[in-house]
Amino acid sequence: MAYTYHSPIYQEADTVRVNEFISQSNQANFAGNYEEAIKFALRAHSIATAIDYMEGQAKAKTHLIDVYINREDFQRAIDSLNKAIDEFPQSKQMAQFYNLMGSTYGNMGQPFEAVKAFQTAMDYTDRLPLQDADRMKASLLHNLATEYEETGQQEKAYQNFLEAIEYAKTAKDSTMLTIAYNNLGMSYGNNDKLEKSLYYLEQSLEMAEARNLKLDIYRARQNMANTLRDMGRFEEALNNYEIAEQIIRELRPNTPPAIILHNQGNTLAQMGNYDEAEDLLLESLEMCENMGIQQGIYFNNHVLGRMYMEQNRSEEAIYRLNIAIDVANEFANIGLLQDSRELLYQALSMANRYEDAYRTLREFTATKDSLYNIEKERELAQLENQLELNRQSEINRLLQEKQEQQAQKLQSQRILIVAAVLIIILVLAILFIMRKTAREKEEILSELRVRKQELEKLNKAKDELFAIIAHDLRSPLTSMQGILELIKNNILSQGDMTTLIEELESSVQKNKEVMEDLLVWAKEQLSGVEMEITEVNIREVTEGVMSSQAFVANKKGVSLNQNIEKDLKIKADYNALKLILRNLISNSIKYSDKGDQVDVSVEMNTDSIILMVSDTGIGISDDIADKIFESKSFTNQGTNKEMGSGFGLSLSKDFVERMNGNIWFESEEGVGTTFYVELPKS
Repeated sequence: MAYTYHSPIYQEADTVRVNEFISQSNQANFAGNYEEAIKFALRAHSIATAIDYMEGQAKAKTHLIDVYINREDFQRAIDSLNKAIDEFPQSKQMAQFYNLMGSTYGNMGQPFEAVKAFQTAMDYTDRLPLQDADRMKASLLHNLATEYEETGQQEKAYQNFLEAIEYAKTAKDSTMLTIAYNNLGMSYGNNDKLEKSLYYLEQSLEMAEARNLKLDIYRARQNMANTLRDMGRFEEALNNYEIAEQIIRELRPNTPPAIILHNQGNTLAQMGNYDEAEDLLLESLEMCENMGIQQGIYFNNHVLGRMYMEQNRSEEAIYRLNIAIDVANEFANIGLLQDSRELLYQALSMANRYEDAYRTLREFTATKDSLYNIEKERELAQLENQLELNRQSEINRLLQEKQEQQAQKLQSQRILIVAAVLIIILVLAILFIMRKTAREKEEILSELRVRKQELEKLNKAKDELFAIIAHDLRSPLTSMQGILELIKNNILSQGDMTTLIEELESSVQKNKEVMEDLLVWAKEQLSGVEMEITEVNIREVTEGVMSSQAFVANKKGVSLNQNIEKDLKIKADYNALKLILRNLISNSIKYSDKGDQVDVSVEMNTDSIILMVSDTGIGISDDIADKIFESKSFTNQGTNKEMGSGFGLSLSKDFVERMNGNIWFESEEGVGTTFYVELPKS
């Protein structure tokens, strides 16, 4: 019957697979492959559910919901978030659930609901490790700043942006810092604080370039160009637009750079380079029309209309501005609508179309009056709030005066209370010191008991070591001594001497391997073996081990083969890998007969390499399979009655797991055995 065994650590591969699928989902989501991203997230959730890995389920849910948000399936995202919050109330992902909920409400145009969700997320950041909590707080404050800016609360927006930057610095989250500097710079630019805008955008660009974050470099360059254009530094603006265009064409070769072409055209129009500006604006407009980008259609037509007016091309200007007005009406942006109406009025007047100009002016004025009334209502509400604030301040002042009067009356009572408290504190301090002294004595005694146990354990390990050395090395050394005595007294014939020398060499090889296993085991028990993980050439190590085992293999008539690429590398400790391969190959030879073969090969996975040592020997019986890795003294005779140290496979398993790997075997009696060693790729 075939027998398959896995060491306990191999079960951790399930959680690793969950995280691998989550990572693949994240990559597909970033690339815009939403169906692939959903598929990977669902596979991660399925595996996590099967092994009852709750945190893995919650993480898979957050990535699945993030995909829904990116593909603008907002209602599904909200429904999934509410379900996840009910399903995983104790999860570390709660802060991220509410963060995603805030982002979803923000995208749905519900800023007040978004703010409430982000503030709730803050309450759950204490479930995260300190650095992760600081990173999450930075993200939440940044998102809050964005929503405050959306609702016109500019000072709150600035305050939250700056707090986000401080948390990002504490968490050493350069990615978050890059984004926060960029968005703060944009915010200052939108409010005509251009010097501050340029300062923070330069900070964002510097950090993005230091880490070669192409997408963040693109954003910083694009926004810097906008700010430089508004400052009248047109040549610098065009230079930054050009760099941004090169980056976005490299990152997204299949996405037309419509926004960059528009900004370049707008800048050239302000410089008076009308022909070149017109070509770029029309090219950008065509891209926006093909992709259905309404805002791009509006802004390209608006800038073209303004530029045609400057060139006295009034009819063309009227045509473009009418399109801009229609588009602004579609997405109900009154501010943009008014900007285009004002230009249209001027263009109609320039074309002597006074009746149309009068009608446009009336529409402009009516909307302006409506906006004025709305603004007045807002100012009135702010005034009422200010009056209420003043009233509350007066009430607080009166309450404070009353409290001061009561405080004077209670002053004498406080003195007595303070004196009593001081006496109580003194008594408590004495009791505390006495208790602390007793506790310290108990801690010292406890530490001495632990040290005693450790010394007893080390002494026992030493006794075991000497007992094993005496048992495993006395007999082979006695045999070697007898052979040397026969050789010394010239008792042996030349033929017998040749045979005995071969036996002697074989015995020395076996004793050498036993000594190596015992000494490594002793060092592990007494002081621990330090692992130095580096890039290791698999074929180089395998060939070295096979060379050292060739004599024993040839003597038994066992063939050794390897099929490994020349430059294949893994992450491992060189000496540990050498010990593992020596034990596996030596055991395969040990349990093989004449005519059998031992093969060493590899299998490639995404993030790991599996070393396989296979033989066609006698195989491993069911009754000893469970003892192979667990026992530190178990050994079994080979096909020529060879004996081992009993420590080789136990050490191999320990070393593999300390190198973040897995070891297991498959065997069938009379057919052969294959040992598998899985280690990370270089």
